[in-house]
Amino acid sequence: MTGTRTRRLAPLLITALLAAGGASLTTTAHAAPTTASTGVGSGANGFALAAGQAHVTTTVAGSASAATPAQTRYDRIALQALNDIVKGKFTAATARFDATMRTQLPPATLATAWKTFQNQFGRYQSHGDPKDITVGEFTAVNVPLRMERTPAEFRVTFHKDGSIAGLFFLWTGAPVS
Repeated sequence: MTGTRTRRLAPLLITALLAAGGASLTTTAHAAPTTASTGVGSGANGFALAAGQAHVTTTVAGSASAATPAQTRYDRIALQALNDIVKGKFTAATARFDATMRTQLPPATLATAWKTFQNQFGRYQSHGDPKDITVGEFTAVNVPLRMERTPAEFRVTFHKDGSIAGLFFLWTGAPVS
């Protein structure tokens, strides 16, 4: 399925990064004119970090299909990354990042993104079962989060080799396609 969706968000932090090289999945955040934002690049090679009101556009090229309900290797890696983030082990959380992710989202930047995300949604409480979606060359793992103030979602995008191509802190139901 190929398509683009745009949704206006309440104040929220979005962290996104995708690997270079003809990525099929891109997410960008565009801050409203009155919103301060920081980031490096955008699209397939960039990291977007926006706090405040934002428009988010997710574009997916290729066909999407649901993965098996049993926990996959991608699920295990995503849950380990989430557990490392929650415990403040940001270096461990970035261990499976591809080269672009390591450059664009180093441990200190990930720590800042997590802090900002929790400032918006409340402290992390727990998470639900991961769900996988395969989109072209990528597999996205969505993990529902129970936060102190409002539900949210953790999304990790993987290359076929299991390296992490993208990491997202999102509102619940953020579209993949």
